[in-house]
Amino acid sequence: MTDKREPASLGGSIATAEPRYFSDRLKRKLDQLRAFSAALVEAPSGYGKTTAVREHLKFFAARDANVRWFTAVDEAPDAGFRRLCREIAAIDAHVGERLLQTGFPNAFTIGEACDALRAITCERETWLIIDNFQFLRPVLTPAFLAALLEHGGAGLHVVVVTQPLGRDMHAAVAGRAFLHVTALDLRLDAEDIRRYYALAGVAVTAVEAETVLRHTEGWIIAVYLQLCAFRDTGVFSDSAVLPLMEKLVWDRLSGEQQDFFLRLSPFESATARRMCLLLGCDALPEYALEALAGPFIRYDPVARRYEPHVILFELAGRKRAERGQSFERECLLGAGDLCRDQGEVAAALGFYARVRAYERMLCLDLAPAIFEEIEGRPFFALALEIAERCPAETRRAHPLSMLCVAWALKAAGLEAAFSVLLAELDGLLEKDGPLRAEWLLLSAYRHYPRLDEMLPLVQKAAPLFNGACSRVIPPEAPWAFGGYFQLTEFHLKAGEAEREAARFEEFIALYSQLTNGHGSGADALFRAELALLRGDLSEAEICAHKASFMAESKHQSIVQLGAAMALANIALVKADTAGWQAAIGLMERAAARAGRNTALVRAVLDTVRGSLLVELGAQTRIADWLKNRDLPRHLPAPVALNALYVHIVFLLHQGELARFIGTLEALSPSVPNKSAYGAFSFAFLLGAGYAATGKRDKAAELLERAAATGLPDGFLLHFAAYSRLFAGLIEELIETRHSQHLEAFRAIKARFETGWNALHNAVSKDELPAGLTAREREIALLATRGLRNSEIAEQLFVTESTVRTHLRAIFQKLDIDRRARLAEKLM
Repeated sequence: MTDKREPASLGGSIATAEPRYFSDRLKRKLDQLRAFSAALVEAPSGYGKTTAVREHLKFFAARDANVRWFTAVDEAPDAGFRRLCREIAAIDAHVGERLLQTGFPNAFTIGEACDALRAITCERETWLIIDNFQFLRPVLTPAFLAALLEHGGAGLHVVVVTQPLGRDMHAAVAGRAFLHVTALDLRLDAEDIRRYYALAGVAVTAVEAETVLRHTEGWIIAVYLQLCAFRDTGVFSDSAVLPLMEKLVWDRLSGEQQDFFLRLSPFESATARRMCLLLGCDALPEYALEALAGPFIRYDPVARRYEPHVILFELAGRKRAERGQSFERECLLGAGDLCRDQGEVAAALGFYARVRAYERMLCLDLAPAIFEEIEGRPFFALALEIAERCPAETRRAHPLSMLCVAWALKAAGLEAAFSVLLAELDGLLEKDGPLRAEWLLLSAYRHYPRLDEMLPLVQKAAPLFNGACSRVIPPEAPWAFGGYFQLTEFHLKAGEAEREAARFEEFIALYSQLTNGHGSGADALFRAELALLRGDLSEAEICAHKASFMAESKHQSIVQLGAAMALANIALVKADTAGWQAAIGLMERAAARAGRNTALVRAVLDTVRGSLLVELGAQTRIADWLKNRDLPRHLPAPVALNALYVHIVFLLHQGELARFIGTLEALSPSVPNKSAYGAFSFAFLLGAGYAATGKRDKAAELLERAAATGLPDGFLLHFAAYSRLFAGLIEELIETRHSQHLEAFRAIKARFETGWNALHNAVSKDELPAGLTAREREIALLATRGLRNSEIAEQLFVTESTVRTHLRAIFQKLDIDRRARLAEKLM
């Protein structure tokens, strides 16, 4: 599009032809903008927030001031965050680059991001306006907003313009020094309405102004629409805003313009290029340009994006539905086709799903979308709908996509639907060729995790791939559905761990080749875990490093997290605090490479760290969702089970013994039967609970069960680790019933106790809080005493940049967002 005209801003909901009016109350409030380094302008849509800020900046900002206007839109969170970082980089290049390198803030990088915001350097008068912040609110934490308002730029004024925020955001910024402009400040009273109408050339009485106020409650967009109605009819309307919008705006559009808005209505915002593609033209026609120049369309010149007012957007959606199902379907299919052609698979699926366009859905490459959300629901829910409701002839025409649907069902644990669909596909596919190879690969998962039954099917699939890799199971799919401890997943029969390890190696060698790396390193991790439980630390360390290297080379975050956990446990037994720190760092690096599975991998990271911390008695540092068992939505079963394990052990160490035992007893019919290792661990945990309550006979019985499950494979580490909880029962059992393991048990126990005490003391005394190095702890302690970065640098003979770098790492490791919280972590 070559037309450069910029439509009137919708921020004030009034066309440029109309006079701008601001109440004296609002002007007095906005007069304070320059006195504050930060401001929050918060009100529902249609209150004129954007226009009020924009107009006042014309008067308050110095002629040579640097004004940066960022408008958030409904886009991918990463994209919006990167755009914001680029605006910040225009103010402070160093901070902008730091934020870009840190990446989208999450639980483990929010401290660093907040530290960067508070370190902004800006001496020249600069205004950063962040408009439509409500689009960022669901994905940026309250701490980020708080740090934004506390920025360090002496000459910088940050103005956040947003629709109402939630309680969490308000709690985060409470007590901070910023100007707060609310809907009460933006509303017009009766006298304001009279003055505004007078400026517009319409004289009204005090009574009439009160009538308008009663109909509108001073909401500027409604006041403006009442003005339009009065000009047309000579009276004020008692209609609500939407009917007024229809009468005064929609009905005055030409048929072409209405049709244009209807076809555009599936999108909350769009660029001129997207609109041209939607209309099938090279440049927007004149009627479209005229429609876009109306008072209820906002244009973002930076993003070159048009955004209809929320009321106009809602009205267009209603009008689209009024045209009938056929037209509604046509519009949504057009929107889906456009997203499809632009490579936006998830967005296309969302539009297609609304009209159940199964044919179009199955024409897409579904593999990349399997672990994404489609319009707020997980893909597996859509997959289940396709499996159950899609016409049979459509399913038959798209076997590869239906195989992807089957894989999504399996990944979600919908076993019955998975099996039914596989059986259906079995009858449709040729007996050889790549599609049969894909079917065999998926069919192996009907027997998961029984490798003896999975391997023959994978071996049968291998020659049918003819050197190609699976198009159904991508390498980035979470290995073992998020199960990071391989013995839990694949050690199924007591006494056969060695044979299972050999079979696992045989399986992964072939399977990983067919999936371009899925599961790489998992077999080495199985070996590492096996050696660790036997007390063979040398072998365990070698295998764990091998697993980590193989996993990293193929972006297998789940395997890498498991390897890091093994290395942390090895370091614990060796009393190696530096090794423990390195393992924690490895976990964070693995999670940073999670790609599209970030949310799942972060949940696994929380769980792995929680497992290590609860073992060391550092309950306060476990993620709150694990303590409270407030699980994120749609966690795969292995992740949910491991999270439950951390929660249960947390209860044990908190002394909530009745709840601990009751929860385990409730789980006893199912969890212990999933694997030999599961039964082994379950018996230990429940036995520890009964031992703590003084029920020694019950504890001894469970201990015998654990010995029968674990000792045939030489699992002695648990006996050493749990001995203090069983008050002599373990020593008695080994000496009297399993004396062949006595010497090895005593050696492992002595080493474990030494290592556990070293790590526990380091954590409890904050010598090694969350993996801090000696230098990081030194800087953290100085910061808690109130020293500025320059003073810390001078005292330690380092640069301020070095201090800032260490503080970022400290905030990340302690999971905090500012210095004020250091004391509670360190003291």
